[in-house]
Amino acid sequence: MKLRNAYLFLILLSLLSCSGEENKYVFPSVKLEFVNVQTDSKGNIISLTTDKDSVYQIETDRTKSKLEADISTRVICYYEPSTSTISGSYAKADIWSLSKVVSPTPGKLASGTQMKTDPVGIQSIWLSGRYINLTLQIKLQSATHSFNFIEEGIYYQGGKPQVHLILYHDNKGDVEAYTRIGYFSTPLEKYISRFPNGFSVRYSVNTYTEGIKDYLFSYPGR
Repeated sequence: MKLRNAYLFLILLSLLSCSGEENKYVFPSVKLEFVNVQTDSKGNIISLTTDKDSVYQIETDRTKSKLEADISTRVICYYEPSTSTISGSYAKADIWSLSKVVSPTPGKLASGTQMKTDPVGIQSIWLSGRYINLTLQIKLQSATHSFNFIEEGIYYQGGKPQVHLILYHDNKGDVEAYTRIGYFSTPLEKYISRFPNGFSVRYSVNTYTEGIKDYLFSYPGR
């Protein structure tokens, strides 16, 4: 598979603030999660699915987002469940804020392409459902950084397959002037289909302070 750059989507989440003693506004009971959203033929979000496979029909998308039509895509969002599942129907929710997540399917580095592992800061990395999610600190100034998830190889340890993934990061020689947070989600579906009895993942990330760090995960999670 040829390397396809997945450009960093920087997420600026607005914070609501209240002032004055007379303001009795209560912030809704929202959840912040990585989810998959489904769009209709006009690009409107009609449902979201959590990593625990809970499905919500969207009553109100307060962001009024227009995405590509008729697709399922990965985002991070604040959403507010409004009703529970009743009589086999889906629960409902309102979306308050969302942003796209860098989430290409892992692939091999194309022949002749130089591997780039410019450093990042790891704020968090965890296995969630069929994904490995990452919250990264990226030092940048003005260049457009590119990211991807590279499958370095698949090895067997004690008869159990282990997938070795590497975070590809090309900072294009950018100046490390300030830090922004980026959200990434590595889909594992191709490995889940290939190894139905389970597998492990060794995830290598080059960091600012510790060099290359390896993170180990087992699927399904324990």
